[in-house]
Amino acid sequence: MLATEYGHRAVQVDLADAAATRACLDALGAIDVVIHAAAVTAATGIAEVTHETWRDTMAINVESAFVACQWVATRGTPCDIVFVTGLDRTQSLPLPPHFAATQGALGALAMSAAHELGPKGVRINVVALGVLSSGLSEGLSAARRKDYETFSALRRVGTPDEAARVIAWLALDNTFIQGKVISVNGGI
Repeated sequence: MLATEYGHRAVQVDLADAAATRACLDALGAIDVVIHAAAVTAATGIAEVTHETWRDTMAINVESAFVACQWVATRGTPCDIVFVTGLDRTQSLPLPPHFAATQGALGALAMSAAHELGPKGVRINVVALGVLSSGLSEGLSAARRKDYETFSALRRVGTPDEAARVIAWLALDNTFIQGKVISVNGGI
């Protein structure tokens, strides 16, 4: 949707493979926006998370974002980076622990990289989404979804379009917000 609306090209890459992620970015050439909206998770408790699951979740959700930051840093040209997460680090939510850890890591990465890369014209921010009507949110149980709607100030879930508008604004129009986590969660 965003690619078509704004005249950009969407590409597919195995984000668990750092070399493939770098090669994809290299093939794109000069870019001025990176939107990292990738995440995997599985509903499981801390005792059930295997080392392989932890490693794969970290590779896709965090390491690929780090690789993108590193790639942008080596280019030395202005760029806007937006990480899309499902947790704003101020909420205590019943999330799978390996997923929650990656979401917190992205906020910390954005804050740190923003200081280093800001003087080079690189803006890095995070959009922390609440429950949406599609995507990973579809995996929520009916009871969890109802809880969210009950405690949300807007008493509803968000739409992908509402999320996309905030992400697009940060990526294309923002000039002064840097290293921040912007909550787009309906007031939870």
